[in-house]
Amino acid sequence: MKLLTQEQIASELQKLGIQAGSIVFVHSSLSSMGYVEGGADTVVNAILSVLSSEGTLVVPTFTFSHGRVANSVFDPVRDSSEMGRITEVIRTRAGARRSCHLLHSVAALGPHATEITAVHGPSAWAADGPFWKLYELDAHILMLGVPYLRCTFFHVVEQLVQVRYRRWREVEARVRDANGNEQSLLTFVYSPKPGFQGNDFNKLGRLLEDRGPAQVGAVGNAVARLFRARDALEIGLAVYRTDPLLFVRTGNGYTTLPNGVLTDDLHNEKSVLDAALIYPNRL
Repeated sequence: MKLLTQEQIASELQKLGIQAGSIVFVHSSLSSMGYVEGGADTVVNAILSVLSSEGTLVVPTFTFSHGRVANSVFDPVRDSSEMGRITEVIRTRAGARRSCHLLHSVAALGPHATEITAVHGPSAWAADGPFWKLYELDAHILMLGVPYLRCTFFHVVEQLVQVRYRRWREVEARVRDANGNEQSLLTFVYSPKPGFQGNDFNKLGRLLEDRGPAQVGAVGNAVARLFRARDALEIGLAVYRTDPLLFVRTGNGYTTLPNGVLTDDLHNEKSVLDAALIYPNRL
């Protein structure tokens, strides 16, 4: 299996359109890239080298396990990210900041890290949180080896229009500070109603590619897709007005994408050039 170096990763990200000083939110799969020399640390170093000291790197550090436990306690310092090895490396880097949300926290490195993570209200996708900050700050979203199916920013549009297939649910939870003290953590989840067939965020992703805002390339074996948060929100809102099922899975499969292949491992889908080159035992 071909070795992928930090320099090669950085070069491909630059070709894709990532520039120094940008703010980039990354969904990722390390194994999709193939064999990376140095693993997740190498990927993180490559992204940071392209962004330079003026850029900010943001990743999801979600903790879905808390949603399966009553009266769960979120510990921003100690709770590991459940979104793959790359996100955990960023979360634990010196200088990283993490937002406070029971299920959908994010971690950030760079000049805008504190601003992006400082406030995260009861609803993950609302205007008082990091995902709306991505819109305000004109951030880019990078899907690195994963399809649009995993693009959580699209939930911002769902919540803005109050889609008919979701409803609000309050979750009782607490948060633990660095000193071990606990306090209430108000959490609202925008949950699917019974009968919901699941999201197909590839629909909006395909529109972004067909209309031009999304750039597509490859980093090693991983298909890489880059687009602006503002383009996703604005196009999503416009199309939703004529198609209220824009984000919903309506058939037996997902919307196909013109580049790469999609693995069929539910909730762990990967977007790659060759499924045989996915590196085993890596997230």
